[in-house]
Amino acid sequence: MTVDLHVHTTASDGLVAPRDVVAAALDLGLSVISITDHDSVDGIDEALEAARDTSLEIISGVELSVRSEDGPDAHLLGYLIDHHDPALLSALERLRAARLERARTMVAALARAGHTVDIAGVLDEAGAGAVGRVHVARALVRAGSVDTIEEAFARFIGRDGPFYVQKALFYPREALALIHGAGGVAVLAHPGVSGEGPLVPLVEAGLDGVEAYHADHNASQRDHFLAMARRFGLVTTGGSDFHGPGMRSAALGAGTCPDEAVGELRRRATIFRP
Repeated sequence: MTVDLHVHTTASDGLVAPRDVVAAALDLGLSVISITDHDSVDGIDEALEAARDTSLEIISGVELSVRSEDGPDAHLLGYLIDHHDPALLSALERLRAARLERARTMVAALARAGHTVDIAGVLDEAGAGAVGRVHVARALVRAGSVDTIEEAFARFIGRDGPFYVQKALFYPREALALIHGAGGVAVLAHPGVSGEGPLVPLVEAGLDGVEAYHADHNASQRDHFLAMARRFGLVTTGGSDFHGPGMRSAALGAGTCPDEAVGELRRRATIFRP
């Protein structure tokens, strides 16, 4: 397989800059990747420029977090979006501001508990990317409060941790409308990891696809979601969910996503094109 449709960069919580992701993908012989940063499209233009005049195709993407009525929150992948769409950019800017406030709240609580972290250090870790918990985790490592990012999540800022703060989320129909309004295709990310509870309600709200070939899905989960896709007439995609070395994520190019998934996405995207 030469397709990876779930890749993160330093534009959100990845460790590798978009241009370097492109270089790595070329070294691996990949033909298509999608940059799908959390609540950010800031890495797409850099990736497109880096891939210019090469054999690698870049598909514009984004990963949005959405509220779930029952069970865990869900993540939606938006593919083939116009990443300069004004409505999408405005919504992402609001989320970016909310992410910063969330980080400020966590850092203030950590500092009160005696950890030598501050928001300046977190922003330094984030660089130009959207601020996330991973940047707080890196600041904790740098401060010596923990040895690893994984330990920071396990002890302090994971979902059950004492310093966890809920992040701002889209409502499902809002996220779907943003993706479709930008000409894109909306796909439920890694349901075998985050739970398939939101799948049917999202289908009823206008979901287009399911990430059956996520790198963390086992064969049984993959087959289950392929069957669900056939049942509901959904596009099937997949990818590595790559975040970079030292992160708990698969290697770039993992996920066994079939090459034909790209064509399926393009056919579905025509519904939302003017």
